[in-house]
Amino acid sequence: MSTDAVHHIPENRIIQIVADGTGLTPEENAHLEGCGSCRNMLTALEGDLDRLRRQAAQVAPAPERRFVLPVDQSEHHPWRRWRLGWAALGTAISVALLVLFFRVGGENRLPGLPPTGPTVAAWVDPEMEEVNRLAENALPEAYLALSESLEGGYDEEFIDFLISPLDSDPVS
Repeated sequence: MSTDAVHHIPENRIIQIVADGTGLTPEENAHLEGCGSCRNMLTALEGDLDRLRRQAAQVAPAPERRFVLPVDQSEHHPWRRWRLGWAALGTAISVALLVLFFRVGGENRLPGLPPTGPTVAAWVDPEMEEVNRLAENALPEAYLALSESLEGGYDEEFIDFLISPLDSDPVS
């Protein structure tokens, strides 16, 4: 290299050009036409790489058996490209049939099967009947009869009998 190394193509770039096969920029082409040092470095690296390739081909052992890469099957079977489209079409038709079945099918969609709806208990639980009756009115029958005889009027003494006042409670 000459003493004016600022204007030369960097050695890293020359190695990249030879190893990667990247093309030269117009500025690099113009520089190589005028600079013998950079041109010699480029041709020397290309010659070394070519010699290395020839030596590798001579020294490399022959394969024990011949192998062939598999052929791309997508070119031979064009229907494979349409497989996703057919799957989408089948899904859309299935959804349309389900919507049609549930919307238009009417009340008895599948004859022979019992209609769908809320299930009715086959037997009546006596405890649950008592719970339901108490939920409607928690007063026992005797108190209901007593309250009916008052004809809707309650006096203060009756209320105190049912619910003791808090201030006279000896516990609190």
